[in-house]
Amino acid sequence: MKRVLVSGFTTFGKHSENSSEIIVNHLKQTKLEGIDIRTCILPVAFSTSFDLFKVEIDSFKPEIVIALGLAANRTKIEIEKIAVNLIDCDVPDNEGIFLQDKFITQGGASAYFTTLPIQVLRTLQYPFPVSVSYSAGTYVCNYLMYRLMEFTKQTNIKAGFIHLPPLKDNSQEILSTIKQIMNEC
Repeated sequence: MKRVLVSGFTTFGKHSENSSEIIVNHLKQTKLEGIDIRTCILPVAFSTSFDLFKVEIDSFKPEIVIALGLAANRTKIEIEKIAVNLIDCDVPDNEGIFLQDKFITQGGASAYFTTLPIQVLRTLQYPFPVSVSYSAGTYVCNYLMYRLMEFTKQTNIKAGFIHLPPLKDNSQEILSTIKQIMNEC
């Protein structure tokens, strides 16, 4: 049985809900054949999000780690290909931290690529539209992906980040698509 860790984020900024938190809460109650799922909800905070995620990774020892986040301006589920070593906020995180033009890791790699099987994932048919994105942004989502990829680079863990659009009336289709992605990883 493969072990899959899936994270989402709490609400932030002007958003009254975070689709990643809602989907992760649904996944917490989900049974998928051949998959042991663990979930966690992370704060939208530079100082704690990855440290809390790392505790979950270390204790669960997953084979696959999928971090989910809200991208309010997107209309598809977008699998992020790359995270860059940059924080450049438009709004503060939930702790009031507002950083601009800062490295995530001083002297670190310029970027890291997902280790999820993106070429396979991009060719499948899903209940909700899926595409590949080449920009995880420069906010906490990108920060979490960068730190995740930096942490897992010397392991056999497949890891990556997926942005979700607002759920609207599509929660079941989006949930089914995330389950299918988990199965294919």
